[in-house]
Amino acid sequence: MLDAAVQWIRWLEDYPGWKEWNRDRLSRTLHADDVLPDADGVEPPEFVFSEAVERQHAVVFQYLSLQQTTTALRECEYYFRRFPFQGLPVTHSDHITNVCEMYFGRFYEFRERLKKFLNVLAVAAPTHRIDTGKFIKLFDKEFDGELRARNSVHHHERFGDQAIDRVFLAHIVSTGRSGDGWKAERQAAYRKVTREWVARVRRRAEMLDMFMEAAAQLTLSSCEFLSAPVPTEVAES
Repeated sequence: MLDAAVQWIRWLEDYPGWKEWNRDRLSRTLHADDVLPDADGVEPPEFVFSEAVERQHAVVFQYLSLQQTTTALRECEYYFRRFPFQGLPVTHSDHITNVCEMYFGRFYEFRERLKKFLNVLAVAAPTHRIDTGKFIKLFDKEFDGELRARNSVHHHERFGDQAIDRVFLAHIVSTGRSGDGWKAERQAAYRKVTREWVARVRRRAEMLDMFMEAAAQLTLSSCEFLSAPVPTEVAES
């Protein structure tokens, strides 16, 4: 699916005006702080594709946004494995809590992007029955725990569990006069909980990949433009 998406983006370079519009947008971005000769304070209008290509564009780029979220989820592993705040007012327990909340948020982000992707896919492939509701229900069932945790953080209180509390308490005690031994306890508790979360990230990311694979197969089987030599509208233009 990624190969097909990349190929479609390459084909898009032949769409009339698209390459020039992107070149102008890039120039404005690179020189945002400069006064361009033709600058009039008005942002250039968004590029308008034909209806057919607009539907194709939505499918390809919504799929890529899903892929982006899966990558961001896997990156949580490295946040758990690193503590770059030595000497700064960020505790080990706060760092773990922040990464956990970011981790849970990725599942909600994927869910919302998946729903949007399936909707644009249904528009682009009207002759194929895309059961968005069923797909979302399967996702909700599989990642119920993560979605509940995210909603609790968003609407009620910060995430916490006993393992993180142990790191927090060991830190508090370690700040006392006789806290040297507790510093080692804090480090041991921190290493243990982060190892567990790294394993969890890897395990759940693999499950998320299964949903990505299902979305990819559904897309390839529904969208003829991804297997055609060139998008029809581009060729006609």
